[in-house]
Amino acid sequence: MLDYKLYYWDLPFRGNFIQLFLEEVGARYERCEAGDLYPKQRLTIRNPGMAPPYLYECKSKTYYAQMPAILMHLAREYDYLPQKAETHTLALKSILDCNDVLMEITNFYGMTMWDRESWKQFRSSRLADWMQIFEKTGSKHGLKGDSGFLLGDTISVADIAVTALFGTLTHAFPTLGRDLRTHAPQVAGLCQRVESRKSIKAFLDKQRSKLGNTYCGGQIEASLRQMMD
Repeated sequence: MLDYKLYYWDLPFRGNFIQLFLEEVGARYERCEAGDLYPKQRLTIRNPGMAPPYLYECKSKTYYAQMPAILMHLAREYDYLPQKAETHTLALKSILDCNDVLMEITNFYGMTMWDRESWKQFRSSRLADWMQIFEKTGSKHGLKGDSGFLLGDTISVADIAVTALFGTLTHAFPTLGRDLRTHAPQVAGLCQRVESRKSIKAFLDKQRSKLGNTYCGGQIEASLRQMMD
């Protein structure tokens, strides 16, 4: 008996945010091809969404769209939200920040391809600032050197999201791992600890064995790889 069906391509990019969470909590799920719903069926489902991922919750027979909304729903279901009002809000803010980074690093989802000068400026300023935002958040609320979590002493959905963002990014593009260790060393350590959790590690080992260092695919990924050469 399945708990969920996740509709997304066989790529890490956005899908890993949800899959890492489902692996962490031991949910029973299957990944279904995004094309089963997108684009032809996206307007026919309850709670339609523009683009994948879509999560189907079997017990309620309900579809959810938009990665941040899906993560917040799952976090409430499995008690992966901080209890304090401030850090509860910061959990949502952290997920939304991750969503913004995905948009920016893909140059607004491929509206234009990267060129050397614009990538250099983005990497040295905007991306570095994003890394420091997560680092400073963690330093104020939970990270203590090589221990703790982003928003306290207990793992939350924010840690899953940050790991799905930077763990996936630095695996796909190892040169960016140096950037993360420079601008956000505690976040880099957090990603390693979360990726080492038993169920998450097993999932990532299997995925990376199959997909290698694939990130988001297509022309967008090709553009990013040109910038890394």
